[in-house]
Amino acid sequence: MLYLIDRRNRAAFDSQIEAMHRIRHQIYVDGRGWRALARPDRREVDQFDTEAATYLLSLDGDGQVVGGVRLLPTTGPHLMRDVFSHIVTWGRVPSDDRIYEMTRLFLWRSAGGEKRPEAAAEILCATLEFALVRRLSHISVVCDTFFLPRLLENGWKVHHLGLPTPYEEGSCIAILLEVSAEQLQRSRTRRGITGPCLTFSLYPPPHAARIDHAIAA
Repeated sequence: MLYLIDRRNRAAFDSQIEAMHRIRHQIYVDGRGWRALARPDRREVDQFDTEAATYLLSLDGDGQVVGGVRLLPTTGPHLMRDVFSHIVTWGRVPSDDRIYEMTRLFLWRSAGGEKRPEAAAEILCATLEFALVRRLSHISVVCDTFFLPRLLENGWKVHHLGLPTPYEEGSCIAILLEVSAEQLQRSRTRRGITGPCLTFSLYPPPHAARIDHAIAA
């Protein structure tokens, strides 16, 4: 299950947010070699980890972080607009109340040392659930080109905003993902997901109590 974390419950999920930053440092700095993000405290935090950010974190029954993603409104500061606008060569950088940016999607190994094969699909489905409840039309993404096939495998309809562009650690691309109930159903069906992946709670597991209607707030 993924938990929506924003201004309303961020303080209660403080330890999970801290774990997220440390996991991101291990994945992106240690693993991917993004040296510009390296910090002495080994917490990957950038200029977009602000109060405006919404996090969807996958937590196990003990509240341990096993995956997640960051979502930002495109009407304010976000990665595509403020860092990677040069890779948008077809049209304009999205800036709309009905478009959020998805960044920093990550998976972490479980206590058994394995990544569940459906875990990435659950994160993407939770993102779509969030988008549908919030009445978004699209999700914008700056991602490495190797990630694009994974989105297609999960049934996402992708609109390219430019060609693949090299950067220091690889090649990236700017895209828009359509939001629709059909998209969500395709993603669930392809990975055998039978129900909602996202919830809202004022407290993390093991004391979580689902308040699903609060996702829309």
